[in-house]
Amino acid sequence: GKEIVRFHSIIWPAMLMSLGEPLPKHVFGHGWLLLDGGKMSKSKGNVVDPYLLAEQFGVDALRFFLMRTFPFGSDGNFSNELLIQTINTDLANDLGNLLSRTTAMVSKYFGGSLPAGCGATEDEKQLAAMVRMGSSVELAASGDTVDPVLYDAQLVAQAAGLKKAYAHEMDTFAPHNALSETFKLIQRANKYIDENAPWALAKDMEANGARLAHVLYNLLEATRICGILLTPFMPESMEKLFAQIGVGAEARTWESADLWGELPETAAVVKGENLFPRLDLDKALADLEAAEAAAKKAEQPDVEVEPQLTETVDFDTFCKSDFRVVKVKACEAVKKSDKLLRFTLDDGTGTDRQILSGVHKYYEPEELVGKTLAAIVNLPPRKMMGLESNGMLLSAVRTEKGEEKLNLIMLDDQIPAGSKLC
Repeated sequence: GKEIVRFHSIIWPAMLMSLGEPLPKHVFGHGWLLLDGGKMSKSKGNVVDPYLLAEQFGVDALRFFLMRTFPFGSDGNFSNELLIQTINTDLANDLGNLLSRTTAMVSKYFGGSLPAGCGATEDEKQLAAMVRMGSSVELAASGDTVDPVLYDAQLVAQAAGLKKAYAHEMDTFAPHNALSETFKLIQRANKYIDENAPWALAKDMEANGARLAHVLYNLLEATRICGILLTPFMPESMEKLFAQIGVGAEARTWESADLWGELPETAAVVKGENLFPRLDLDKALADLEAAEAAAKKAEQPDVEVEPQLTETVDFDTFCKSDFRVVKVKACEAVKKSDKLLRFTLDDGTGTDRQILSGVHKYYEPEELVGKTLAAIVNLPPRKMMGLESNGMLLSAVRTEKGEEKLNLIMLDDQIPAGSKLC
């Protein structure tokens, strides 16, 4: 991190020099991820849990977001909304759409395997080699009518030059730019679909079948190259991508990332699962908020009890409190109150006693009728919701996983009403 660069660039090299060990060639100090414009801090309680985000959105999507959005060396302002928007825009709309549309069309029009002879042409291979060697190639339409071969050449040239641009950005510690270059090809491939309109070609397979097959092969090949370059960022997802477009191990290598035509023409293509389903922003945020709340609750102690009072009470003062056994004759909810229950109690005097208690969150009225409880009966009367409460029921309270819990003190039913507790 940038705040401790001096330790790693002064103290650590000095220790290495004293031991005669080789020194690092680069010391890279990365920036901070900010939240709402400020540094994340445990003391502030605003630390984002990466494990929770990975569980909700996947490790690959999270890693991709961090590398795509925040330049190394600079601070970045994190937000859950930005994470979800990036997943939807780049992974669902661009990459996911390219993979889904291409594999679906290969399955629909060719039964999952393109015909032999549909692969890279010699001209395309030569064009790729020229770009790979650094030659400048100008590809533009010369008239109003565009030969579809131009679209092929533009796609091939961009794909063949991608590895070099990608490598330069990675070598200069700019993975966000490497990803930007990769997604330019993904966007170009999606545009290539619209330019060639495979669905229109498929209307006359006898006349256009060969052209359709070549278009789909080019899309698979562009996807293969992007998959190789995205593997360091999303290894698990790219394994699935390779499986869907039928790429073997020999065509997944770094060395093959600027070679055009490495995918076997008749590779088995499978329309598999959607690697990056589009997320509903509001639902994703609500699910994440619920998961964060559950995680915080899980981190809290199982049971917390209030500390005991240190102030002592003399015996005579204690004896002034009249604790009695009471039996519940009736119990009902107090109208317009979410908390209060109205108890009608037998306290042994022959006259019913009414006590109001805020325990409706924990008990339903009917489950308390007939129970034997404990109450303090010599408290002054108190008005609650227009009703008089004469005393207080005793209960046990504590906190479990951050949530208050309460249990009324229930006694043996054989104890007569009015018995004094001492």
